[in-house]
Amino acid sequence: MPIHDWTKTYAGAFHHLHVTWLVEIARALNDGLLPSGYYALGEQVIGGAVPDVLTLARKTTGRREEAQPSLQEPESSALPVATITAVAEEPRYPPRPRVIAVRHRSGDRLVALVEIVSAGNKTDPADIGSLVEKTIVALSKRIHVVIIDLHPPGPFDPQGIHNLVWTDLGQEPVGLLPGKSLQVASYLAQGKVSSFIEPLAVGDRLPDAPLFLDGGRFVPLPLESTYMRSFGAVPRHLREEVGGSTA
Repeated sequence: MPIHDWTKTYAGAFHHLHVTWLVEIARALNDGLLPSGYYALGEQVIGGAVPDVLTLARKTTGRREEAQPSLQEPESSALPVATITAVAEEPRYPPRPRVIAVRHRSGDRLVALVEIVSAGNKTDPADIGSLVEKTIVALSKRIHVVIIDLHPPGPFDPQGIHNLVWTDLGQEPVGLLPGKSLQVASYLAQGKVSSFIEPLAVGDRLPDAPLFLDGGRFVPLPLESTYMRSFGAVPRHLREEVGGSTA
């Protein structure tokens, strides 16, 4: 199922998809994609319009964890292939008075974040600043991040969310591909930050994004299949508005 045009309906429609999609992603990860010892939970971030996040943590058992078949080692020949790949120097924790807390209610060590950007995140500079700041804080703590942005750039992210993060890391902005202003960005935080970007457009299929875990290993995040199931839960008339099936 292709990416739909969420600019053709009101923000509440995508918010419904957003919530459902996080549940589907967590279900897929917990149903066998994650190796033993890892699990996924939805977490509500309080304050502003920072998006919901899906958190991954690993319990410390003192035993060596066995890698599952779906887990891929980060050898140079096994790194995920993306349309755009770049590496930044190690980020410094930003000395700002307001910091988004990265939490997990179980108290276990946080490993990764998955964020789905809402249209509302792009309508206010404070909101989009909070999103970028939370991402930078996570990366500075060597917490890996995936950002899913199915909304076109706006006045506060004219070159896309990734370039806000990337320039905040002191890097040159990455050029957008013509006609592909939507993005899925995976970040590997191991001192230096590596980014794996898939530029997308309305009508494209969603790729499997690399979700990095300890040691730079990763599992493929099944965005297309989870998006399809989530889209099916959107009311029929709203599916029609964005150009989707009415079935």
